[in-house]
Amino acid sequence: MKYPSFLGIDLTSTEARPSACVGLDSKSQLVYLGFLARNTDIIALADFYSPRTIAIDAPLSLPLGLHCLEESCSCKPKSPGKNRQCDQELRRLGIPCYPTTKKAFIKALIYRGIELTTSLGHGPKQASQVIEVYPFASKVRLFGATIPRKTTKQGTGFLRDRLGEILPSLKPYSGMMNQDLCDAAVAAYTGLLYHQSRAEALGDREEGLIFIPY
Repeated sequence: MKYPSFLGIDLTSTEARPSACVGLDSKSQLVYLGFLARNTDIIALADFYSPRTIAIDAPLSLPLGLHCLEESCSCKPKSPGKNRQCDQELRRLGIPCYPTTKKAFIKALIYRGIELTTSLGHGPKQASQVIEVYPFASKVRLFGATIPRKTTKQGTGFLRDRLGEILPSLKPYSGMMNQDLCDAAVAAYTGLLYHQSRAEALGDREEGLIFIPY
């Protein structure tokens, strides 16, 4: 049986909506494709397969100085930019990203990402490295700056075609590859590139890094 060495997760903000998961082996072959709703299911999958790298599409840390995102709390970011350094570096590259400030509208996703990362690090068989990835940034690096909006039929078709070029084992499943599974596949592939030292780290290691392809 083949086990995924690289697990990509397109995390949702709530367990009510399943998260897309894609596993690749060390030769870029597809070995897992599916949706999981609960954190415990994702953790169980990781414990069972013990992937080398788990690449999560969600913010996995807070700006230095913050211990929460509640506006009623007195904690404040150390950086005058308020966002994390990795977020600021993405913007300097011309790549927009979601804010990780107290006014973030993806607050639930950030909390879930941090909680899941903490839990993955304490699984009974966990030896995986968990990294934060941003599939949109990965797609810009892999496919160019002009990418059709993924929520459109044209955008989904574009992603299916481009993913089929770099991950041929996905082609038989092209018809079921919606935007979430496409992002999970990009996340898994970014995890593989990270292992091959073909990904760039943005941000501050103490605060949190985002990895994108060179």
